[in-house]
Amino acid sequence: MKSQTSKTNDEMNEQTASMSEMADALRKNCEQALRSGLKLQEEAARWWGSVFNVTTCAQQWQEQLNAATRTANSLLPLTQKPLSEMIEFLEKSTRSTAQLVKKASEAAQAPAAGDSQAKWAEFWTASLSVARTNAEAFSQINSKAIDSWSQFVRSNSQANAAHTGKAE
Repeated sequence: MKSQTSKTNDEMNEQTASMSEMADALRKNCEQALRSGLKLQEEAARWWGSVFNVTTCAQQWQEQLNAATRTANSLLPLTQKPLSEMIEFLEKSTRSTAQLVKKASEAAQAPAAGDSQAKWAEFWTASLSVARTNAEAFSQINSKAIDSWSQFVRSNSQANAAHTGKAE
């Protein structure tokens, strides 16, 4: 009988410990939820206070508009140059493709087999050359674009760091 009561006591102790752990976890979760709710209320009160303060609200909107304008003004030249290079690339590629079509047409219309074979070899050589040139040009354009974007990100992050340093 003693072993059965000690077994029951052990089970009760385990249940008590388990319930105690769950109660602690519940208490901690409730405390965290309460802290989060209070923080949310504080942030909401600050936001509403800044919205109803006309001078502060207008100043913040003006600062955001100025930041967006600065970003757009610095972004525009960065996009214009790669776009003009891409247009130039497309024009050259179109001319090269037209020349290749002409060479293919000449090769297809060649009357003699030897002449035809030479023209097709010339066509394939020119095709490979155009493909290599296009790949190199495209790679250079992409490299320049990536360099421009990384410079843009660096300069904006430095400007933002300087601006936030002044604000504090």
